[in-house]
Formats: sequence, C-alpha cells, structure tokens
Amino acid sequence: MTNSVTGAVVSIDIGETFTNDAENIGIWQRFKFELSEGFFSLKEPSGRYIDVSNSFAPDSPQFQHVLLLRIAFFIWSVVTFGVDISSLREEEGHIYLGFLTRQGITISVLYQLVACVVTFYRKSLIQPNIDSKYEPSGLVKTMWFLYFLSVPLEILITSLYWTLDYPTKDGSIKYDSVYTHGILLILLLIDGYLIARIPLKIKQVLAIESYVVFYLIWTIIHAFSGIGDGNNESGEDLLYDVVDWKGNPIKTTITFFIVLLVLTPIFFLLTWLLSFAGPGCTCKGGRRQLHDGSNSHNV
Repeated sequence: MTNSVTGAVVSIDIGETFTNDAENIGIWQRFKFELSEGFFSLKEPSGRYIDVSNSFAPDSPQFQHVLLLRIAFFIWSVVTFGVDISSLREEEGHIYLGFLTRQGITISVLYQLVACVVTFYRKSLIQPNIDSKYEPSGLVKTMWFLYFLSVPLEILITSLYWTLDYPTKDGSIKYDSVYTHGILLILLLIDGYLIARIPLKIKQVLAIESYVVFYLIWTIIHAFSGIGDGNNESGEDLLYDVVDWKGNPIKTTITFFIVLLVLTPIFFLLTWLLSFAGPGCTCKGGRRQLHDGSNSHNV
C-alpha cells in the first residue's frame, strides 16, 4: 500500500508463518530444479521458499530446548576433542589435522558452535525479502555450509573407519574412536533432522566432492614429502594402511576413485533425500519448512 504523504512503498512483516505441507514434487524434478538454483538458494521447486527460522533454529520460547540441546552437543564434542588432543605425544602435534577423522571432528565442532550462535542470535534468522536474491544471512550461510559438509563427511569417515581402517588395528575400541566414528554423526543427524529441519540442495554435493579431492592431493603430498605420522623419525609412516602411494599406487588410486565417484555421491544423496523425505518415507518435501509469503504486505 502507498503512503499518501510521501508516496513511498514500505514493506513490513506482520509475523512469520510457515507450513511443512508436502509439495508433491518428484525427485527428478527437484533434482533438476536445484541444479539450476544458487548454492544457498531458499527457493523450492513449487516456487515457495524455505522458512529460515523454523528450518535452521526453531524458536522455543518456554524452555529454549533447541539452544540447550545444541549447547550440550557442543560441550560433549569439545570435551571429546580435548581428550583426543591431550592424548597426543609432542611429536604428533604437527600432523594432527592430517588425518581425516580429526578434520571431521574439527569441522563438526565448528558447525555446532555456529549453530549455537545462530540459535541464540535470532536476528541472523530473519526471512529474506522475496524481491531480493533470497538467500539467508551470512551467519546462517556459514552454519548451512558447515552442516552440508560435515554430515556426509562424517558418514564417509565412519564407514571407511569400520570397514577399512579398524580391521588393520589391534582390535581395541576406545571411547574417542567410537565418538568420532559414530556418536558424532548421530548427534549431527539429530541436530539437523529432528531438532531442526536443515535443507540440503543437490548442488551442495560439490562441497564434499571438492573436499575429497583436496584430501586426495594432501595424501599425495604427505606420501612424497617425508612428513610422517609422528610415530617415528623416519618420515615414512602412512596416514592409513590403505593409502600407500609409493608402495601400492594402483590400489590406492582405485580406492580413492571409489570413494570420490561412488561412496561420496551415494552418502550425500542419502542425506539429501532425508532432508525432504516425508511421513512413510515419501519424498514429497514433507520435511521442508516453507515460508508463507502472504504475510508480507505493502503499506
């Protein structure tokens, strides 16, 4: 509506409303639509938009259970992180982040920290104007990025550990190993799919695929640089027994191609499907919290 004195058009929000009604959009249709949209686009195939607040940090004014749960998860991860670091020998410090597991928990802890900040600082959850680029705030983008990177990464780390790495060890099971190869993943899934309803977009698979490529490059650098893994001074130690670029390059190359082209896309697709699967395992967008644009008016 136009102001009779100034003639200006002012947009106000008279209260956010949302719905999670199923959109009845086919998987292939959603796949093609999301490939054409931006990396952080909130737009859905139906033309509606993701509700930022109720997707990333649902409000709980009475008991603040969302914030309390996220703080509890964060503290749990930080304590485990600290236990792992404190157990390091001095000569292992330089290679700490060289291992995929430790990179995974670092990224996950960063996600949990940012999720707590976003949940507390609710101004970051403001719903963008439909007439704008319609992407969330920078803080929410950071949280979103860390989530769609950490979840498939943790699935990959957990799967590879119990199938390839654990069988080569002495068989003992330690608390920090179970946490970083299972419990942490469960906490992330609870956070993103039960406490909140964080959407994943198919184009975001590029983040985890790029990460795997960068890690592949790092393992090659490590193998031929003599950095070692901190266990002795020879500089010939392997990061993982299954990653041996000098001793068995063909097997290592095959392993990485399987991880990059098969396992990583499959794990991301699973998390993508889970992000919009509805009741009865239907894939009609039933989990998506959608903003009702009718609440914005010109006055």
